[in-house]
Amino acid sequence: MFLPLAHQIWKTHLKPGDLAIDATCGNGYDTEALAKLNLGHLFVFDIQEAALKATQNRVGKIKNISYYLECHSLFSPIQEPVALIVYNLGYLPGGDKSLTTKVQTTLLSFEKGLKLLQPGGLLSCMLYPGHPEGLKEKSTLLGWAAALDPKKFQVSHHEALNRSRAPSLLLIQKIT
Repeated sequence: MFLPLAHQIWKTHLKPGDLAIDATCGNGYDTEALAKLNLGHLFVFDIQEAALKATQNRVGKIKNISYYLECHSLFSPIQEPVALIVYNLGYLPGGDKSLTTKVQTTLLSFEKGLKLLQPGGLLSCMLYPGHPEGLKEKSTLLGWAAALDPKKFQVSHHEALNRSRAPSLLLIQKIT
């Protein structure tokens, strides 16, 4: 429900030549959407080789995309500010459902990610509370985001009010 909204927000937010990160590429749908936006460079991460391969198969060979078999909590190759960081939490659709994003590494990634964002940069995260770790991630991340300094970050959360376990969209924009 909110993934098309996220894609529209990214399209409106990004300018040609911007740098972006897909922190959890999964099957590559977000990478594919971002690859169409005339970015300067797109950094793509996942801890599962199958996810990176699925994403590369979906997107094809594009020279301004780099792929990293690495936890999203590291972002080790990125040295310059980025305009957008995208997360799609949970497990790899069609993959092993016991391999999920974890609240500890996602929090580390968010903390590093906010430091990497340029002023006006955006962190976009789809939360999936339909499994135990996803429910824990949603609760923890929303509490953490709500405590961010409102002089430095603008935070919004979009969710369906009549579907308690439906995916929702968390957006954090860096003001300064």
